[in-house]
Amino acid sequence: MWVELSLAAGCLQTARNALARNLTGRASPALISWSRFAFNLPFASLLVLGLLWHSGPVTLTAGFLVFCLATGVCQLLGNVALVSAFRHANFAESIVLHKLEVVFTAVVGAVFFAEHPSTTGWLGIVVCGAGVLLMNLGRGRGPSGWRRAFHLDLGAVLSLTCGLLLVLASFALKEASTSFALANPRVGEGRFEAAAHTLFHTTWMEVAILTVFLLLRDRGEFAGVPRLWRSMLAIGASGFAGSLCWFWAYSIALVAYVKAVGQVEAVLAVGLALFVWREPGVLRQLPGVALVVGGIALVLLG
Repeated sequence: MWVELSLAAGCLQTARNALARNLTGRASPALISWSRFAFNLPFASLLVLGLLWHSGPVTLTAGFLVFCLATGVCQLLGNVALVSAFRHANFAESIVLHKLEVVFTAVVGAVFFAEHPSTTGWLGIVVCGAGVLLMNLGRGRGPSGWRRAFHLDLGAVLSLTCGLLLVLASFALKEASTSFALANPRVGEGRFEAAAHTLFHTTWMEVAILTVFLLLRDRGEFAGVPRLWRSMLAIGASGFAGSLCWFWAYSIALVAYVKAVGQVEAVLAVGLALFVWREPGVLRQLPGVALVVGGIALVLLG
Protein backbone atom coordinates (compact mmCIF):
# COMPACT_ATOMS: atom_id res chain seq x y z
CA MET A 1 0.00 0.00 0.00
CA TRP A 2 2.88 2.38 0.71
CA VAL A 3 3.77 2.40 -3.02
CA GLU A 4 0.33 3.67 -4.04
CA LEU A 5 0.39 6.22 -1.22
CA SER A 6 3.85 7.47 -2.26
CA LEU A 7 2.84 7.82 -5.91
CA ALA A 8 -0.36 9.64 -4.95
CA ALA A 9 1.60 11.93 -2.63
CA GLY A 10 4.09 12.80 -5.37
CA CYS A 11 1.29 13.66 -7.81
CA LEU A 12 -0.62 15.74 -5.28
CA GLN A 13 2.52 17.58 -4.21
CA THR A 14 3.23 18.43 -7.85
CA ALA A 15 -0.26 19.94 -8.12
CA ARG A 16 0.23 21.91 -4.89
CA ASN A 17 3.62 23.26 -5.98
CA ALA A 18 2.26 24.20 -9.41
CA LEU A 19 -0.55 26.16 -7.76
CA ALA A 20 1.97 27.83 -5.45
CA ARG A 21 4.15 28.72 -8.43
CA ASN A 22 1.20 30.50 -10.02
CA LEU A 23 0.91 32.71 -6.90
CA THR A 24 4.58 33.69 -7.01
CA GLY A 25 4.80 37.43 -7.53
CA ARG A 26 1.22 37.97 -6.31
CA ALA A 27 1.98 37.13 -2.68
CA SER A 28 5.10 36.74 -0.53
CA PRO A 29 6.65 33.28 -0.02
CA ALA A 30 5.62 33.42 3.64
CA LEU A 31 1.97 34.15 2.81
CA ILE A 32 1.89 31.44 0.14
CA SER A 33 3.28 29.00 2.70
CA TRP A 34 0.71 30.19 5.25
CA SER A 35 -2.09 29.50 2.77
CA ARG A 36 -0.91 25.92 2.33
CA PHE A 37 -1.26 25.19 6.04
CA ALA A 38 -4.17 27.50 6.95
CA PHE A 39 -6.42 26.13 4.19
CA ASN A 40 -5.23 22.61 4.99
CA LEU A 41 -6.33 22.85 8.63
CA PRO A 42 -10.13 22.66 8.09
CA PHE A 43 -9.77 19.37 6.20
CA ALA A 44 -7.39 17.92 8.81
CA SER A 45 -9.73 19.06 11.62
CA LEU A 46 -12.79 17.39 10.06
CA LEU A 47 -10.86 14.16 9.57
CA VAL A 48 -9.70 14.04 13.20
CA LEU A 49 -13.16 14.94 14.52
CA GLY A 50 -14.59 12.07 12.48
CA LEU A 51 -11.99 9.66 13.88
CA LEU A 52 -12.65 10.81 17.45
CA TRP A 53 -16.40 10.34 16.95
CA HIS A 54 -15.82 6.86 15.47
CA SER A 55 -13.04 5.53 17.71
CA GLY A 56 -13.18 7.63 20.87
CA PRO A 57 -10.56 9.80 22.63
CA VAL A 58 -6.82 9.29 22.18
CA THR A 59 -3.75 9.66 24.37
CA LEU A 60 -1.33 12.43 23.39
CA THR A 61 2.12 12.26 24.96
CA ALA A 62 4.63 15.09 25.34
CA GLY A 63 7.03 13.24 23.04
CA PHE A 64 4.38 13.06 20.31
CA LEU A 65 3.71 16.81 20.50
CA VAL A 66 7.44 17.64 20.48
CA PHE A 67 7.96 15.58 17.33
CA CYS A 68 4.92 17.25 15.74
CA LEU A 69 6.44 20.66 16.52
CA ALA A 70 9.80 19.62 15.01
CA THR A 71 7.98 18.37 11.91
CA GLY A 72 6.04 21.62 11.61
CA VAL A 73 9.07 23.90 11.95
CA CYS A 74 11.09 21.94 9.37
CA GLN A 75 8.14 21.81 6.95
CA LEU A 76 7.50 25.52 7.33
CA LEU A 77 11.09 26.50 6.64
CA GLY A 78 11.32 24.02 3.77
CA ASN A 79 8.15 25.28 2.12
CA VAL A 80 9.27 28.93 2.40
CA ALA A 81 12.65 27.97 0.90
CA LEU A 82 11.00 26.21 -2.05
CA VAL A 83 8.56 29.03 -2.79
CA SER A 84 11.48 31.49 -2.58
CA ALA A 85 13.42 29.31 -5.04
CA PHE A 86 10.63 29.81 -7.61
CA ARG A 87 11.69 33.48 -7.75
CA HIS A 88 15.28 32.63 -8.67
CA ALA A 89 14.92 29.50 -10.81
CA ASN A 90 12.26 27.97 -13.04
CA PHE A 91 9.75 25.43 -11.77
CA ALA A 92 11.52 22.35 -13.15
CA GLU A 93 14.90 23.35 -11.71
CA SER A 94 13.50 24.05 -8.27
CA ILE A 95 11.54 20.81 -7.99
CA VAL A 96 14.27 18.65 -9.50
CA LEU A 97 16.99 19.94 -7.17
CA HIS A 98 14.94 19.65 -4.00
CA LYS A 99 14.22 16.02 -4.92
CA LEU A 100 17.85 15.23 -4.07
CA GLU A 101 16.25 14.73 -0.67
CA VAL A 102 16.07 11.02 -1.52
CA VAL A 103 19.86 10.80 -1.20
CA PHE A 104 19.86 12.86 2.01
CA THR A 105 17.12 10.58 3.35
CA ALA A 106 19.07 7.38 2.74
CA VAL A 107 22.17 8.73 4.47
CA VAL A 108 20.33 10.26 7.45
CA GLY A 109 18.18 7.16 7.85
CA ALA A 110 21.14 4.77 7.79
CA VAL A 111 23.29 6.85 10.17
CA PHE A 112 20.73 8.06 12.73
CA PHE A 113 17.56 5.95 12.45
CA ALA A 114 18.79 2.42 11.65
CA GLU A 115 16.88 2.38 8.35
CA HIS A 116 18.98 0.16 6.08
CA PRO A 117 17.63 -0.40 2.54
CA SER A 118 18.55 -3.59 0.66
CA THR A 119 21.36 -3.57 -1.91
CA THR A 120 18.86 -3.16 -4.75
CA GLY A 121 17.11 -0.40 -2.81
CA TRP A 122 20.42 1.44 -2.32
CA LEU A 123 21.15 1.10 -6.02
CA GLY A 124 17.75 2.55 -6.88
CA ILE A 125 18.29 5.47 -4.49
CA VAL A 126 21.70 6.21 -6.04
CA VAL A 127 20.26 6.02 -9.56
CA CYS A 128 17.49 8.44 -8.56
CA GLY A 129 20.09 10.86 -7.24
CA ALA A 130 22.17 10.53 -10.40
CA GLY A 131 19.07 11.16 -12.48
CA VAL A 132 18.33 14.37 -10.61
CA LEU A 133 21.91 15.56 -11.20
CA LEU A 134 21.62 14.72 -14.89
CA MET A 135 18.37 16.65 -15.08
CA ASN A 136 20.21 19.56 -13.54
CA LEU A 137 22.46 19.62 -16.61
CA GLY A 138 19.49 20.95 -18.56
CA ARG A 139 19.64 24.25 -16.71
CA GLY A 140 20.24 27.30 -18.84
CA ARG A 141 22.77 28.89 -16.48
CA GLY A 142 26.11 27.97 -14.96
CA PRO A 143 29.42 26.61 -16.27
CA SER A 144 29.60 24.44 -19.34
CA GLY A 145 29.97 20.66 -19.32
CA TRP A 146 29.47 18.27 -16.44
CA ARG A 147 30.22 20.95 -13.85
CA ARG A 148 26.77 22.42 -14.45
CA ALA A 149 25.25 19.44 -12.61
CA PHE A 150 26.91 20.68 -9.41
CA HIS A 151 26.68 24.44 -10.02
CA LEU A 152 24.79 26.15 -7.20
CA ASP A 153 23.20 29.57 -7.60
CA LEU A 154 20.77 31.08 -5.09
CA GLY A 155 17.79 29.21 -6.52
CA ALA A 156 19.71 25.91 -6.32
CA VAL A 157 20.82 26.55 -2.74
CA LEU A 158 17.25 27.32 -1.68
CA SER A 159 15.97 24.16 -3.39
CA LEU A 160 18.61 21.96 -1.74
CA THR A 161 17.92 23.58 1.63
CA CYS A 162 14.27 22.73 1.15
CA GLY A 163 15.18 19.11 0.43
CA LEU A 164 17.31 18.79 3.57
CA LEU A 165 14.62 20.38 5.76
CA LEU A 166 11.96 18.06 4.36
CA VAL A 167 14.15 15.06 5.15
CA LEU A 168 14.37 16.16 8.79
CA ALA A 169 10.60 16.75 8.80
CA SER A 170 9.99 13.26 7.40
CA PHE A 171 11.91 11.51 10.16
CA ALA A 172 10.39 13.73 12.85
CA LEU A 173 6.86 12.93 11.70
CA LYS A 174 7.67 9.22 11.54
CA GLU A 175 8.84 9.41 15.15
CA ALA A 176 5.63 11.29 16.01
CA SER A 177 3.51 8.62 14.34
CA THR A 178 5.40 5.86 16.15
CA SER A 179 4.99 7.66 19.48
CA PHE A 180 1.24 8.01 18.87
CA ALA A 181 0.91 4.32 17.95
CA LEU A 182 2.75 3.25 21.13
CA ALA A 183 0.45 5.40 23.28
CA ASN A 184 -2.65 4.16 21.44
CA PRO A 185 -2.25 0.40 20.75
CA ARG A 186 -5.59 0.19 18.92
CA VAL A 187 -4.03 2.01 15.93
CA GLY A 188 -2.64 -1.24 14.49
CA GLU A 189 -0.21 -1.81 11.63
CA GLY A 190 -2.11 0.32 9.09
CA ARG A 191 -1.54 3.42 11.27
CA PHE A 192 -4.01 5.62 9.37
CA GLU A 193 -5.29 7.09 12.62
CA ALA A 194 -1.73 7.91 13.71
CA ALA A 195 -1.06 9.63 10.39
CA ALA A 196 -4.26 11.68 10.65
CA HIS A 197 -3.59 12.89 14.20
CA THR A 198 0.04 13.66 13.39
CA LEU A 199 -1.06 15.69 10.38
CA PHE A 200 -3.65 17.64 12.39
CA HIS A 201 -1.36 18.57 15.28
CA THR A 202 1.52 19.42 12.97
CA THR A 203 -0.74 21.63 10.84
CA TRP A 204 -2.26 23.70 13.64
CA MET A 205 1.21 24.34 15.03
CA GLU A 206 2.40 25.49 11.60
CA VAL A 207 -0.58 27.82 11.21
CA ALA A 208 0.00 29.32 14.66
CA ILE A 209 3.72 29.90 14.10
CA LEU A 210 3.34 31.41 10.63
CA THR A 211 0.35 33.58 11.60
CA VAL A 212 2.28 35.12 14.49
CA PHE A 213 5.31 35.66 12.24
CA LEU A 214 3.26 37.44 9.56
CA LEU A 215 1.41 39.58 12.11
CA LEU A 216 4.69 40.70 13.63
CA ARG A 217 6.39 41.31 10.29
CA ASP A 218 3.61 42.92 8.26
CA ARG A 219 -0.03 42.22 9.07
CA GLY A 220 -0.99 44.02 5.88
CA GLU A 221 -0.01 40.89 3.93
CA PHE A 222 -3.29 39.26 4.97
CA ALA A 223 -5.14 41.91 2.94
CA GLY A 224 -4.47 39.82 -0.17
CA VAL A 225 -6.21 36.71 1.18
CA PRO A 226 -9.80 37.72 0.14
CA ARG A 227 -8.54 38.26 -3.41
CA LEU A 228 -6.53 35.02 -3.62
CA TRP A 229 -8.61 32.69 -1.44
CA ARG A 230 -9.73 30.42 -4.29
CA SER A 231 -6.16 29.67 -5.31
CA MET A 232 -5.19 29.31 -1.65
CA LEU A 233 -8.05 26.89 -1.04
CA ALA A 234 -6.84 24.73 -3.94
CA ILE A 235 -3.31 24.78 -2.46
CA GLY A 236 -4.69 23.80 0.95
CA ALA A 237 -6.86 20.96 -0.38
CA SER A 238 -4.10 19.43 -2.50
CA GLY A 239 -1.65 19.97 0.36
CA PHE A 240 -3.96 18.16 2.81
CA ALA A 241 -4.45 15.15 0.55
CA GLY A 242 -0.75 14.95 -0.32
CA SER A 243 0.39 15.35 3.28
CA LEU A 244 -1.99 12.63 4.48
CA CYS A 245 -0.56 10.25 1.88
CA TRP A 246 3.03 11.16 2.85
CA PHE A 247 2.35 10.80 6.59
CA TRP A 248 0.61 7.46 6.15
CA ALA A 249 3.33 6.07 3.85
CA TYR A 250 6.14 7.16 6.20
CA SER A 251 4.46 5.36 9.09
CA ILE A 252 4.43 1.96 7.35
CA ALA A 253 7.61 1.90 5.22
CA LEU A 254 11.23 3.06 5.20
CA VAL A 255 11.38 6.82 4.69
CA ALA A 256 14.08 6.39 2.01
CA TYR A 257 11.83 4.10 -0.02
CA VAL A 258 8.86 6.46 0.22
CA LYS A 259 11.05 9.38 -0.87
CA ALA A 260 12.44 7.41 -3.81
CA VAL A 261 9.01 6.48 -5.18
CA GLY A 262 7.91 10.06 -4.56
CA GLN A 263 10.53 11.08 -7.13
CA VAL A 264 7.70 10.78 -9.64
CA GLU A 265 7.13 14.43 -8.66
CA ALA A 266 10.34 15.42 -10.46
CA VAL A 267 9.16 13.72 -13.65
CA LEU A 268 5.76 15.43 -13.46
CA ALA A 269 7.43 18.79 -12.78
CA VAL A 270 9.48 18.48 -15.96
CA GLY A 271 6.32 17.59 -17.88
CA LEU A 272 4.53 20.69 -16.59
CA ALA A 273 7.52 22.88 -17.33
CA LEU A 274 7.74 21.45 -20.86
CA PHE A 275 4.09 21.42 -21.93
CA VAL A 276 2.39 24.05 -19.74
CA TRP A 277 4.95 26.76 -19.05
CA ARG A 278 7.33 25.93 -21.95
CA GLU A 279 10.39 26.67 -19.84
CA PRO A 280 13.69 26.66 -21.78
CA GLY A 281 16.17 23.81 -21.47
CA VAL A 282 13.65 21.23 -20.27
CA LEU A 283 14.22 18.90 -23.24
CA ARG A 284 17.80 18.45 -22.12
CA GLN A 285 16.49 17.08 -18.82
CA LEU A 286 14.70 14.11 -20.37
CA PRO A 287 17.64 11.63 -20.00
CA GLY A 288 17.64 12.44 -16.31
CA VAL A 289 13.91 11.77 -16.17
CA ALA A 290 14.56 8.29 -17.58
CA LEU A 291 17.15 7.62 -14.86
CA VAL A 292 14.72 8.71 -12.15
CA VAL A 293 12.06 6.32 -13.47
CA GLY A 294 14.64 3.52 -13.57
CA GLY A 295 15.68 4.29 -10.01
CA ILE A 296 12.08 4.11 -8.82
CA ALA A 297 11.75 0.70 -10.50
CA LEU A 298 14.86 -0.55 -8.66
CA VAL A 299 13.51 0.67 -5.33
CA LEU A 300 10.27 -1.21 -5.96
CA LEU A 301 12.23 -4.39 -6.83
CA GLY A 302 14.30 -3.93 -3.66
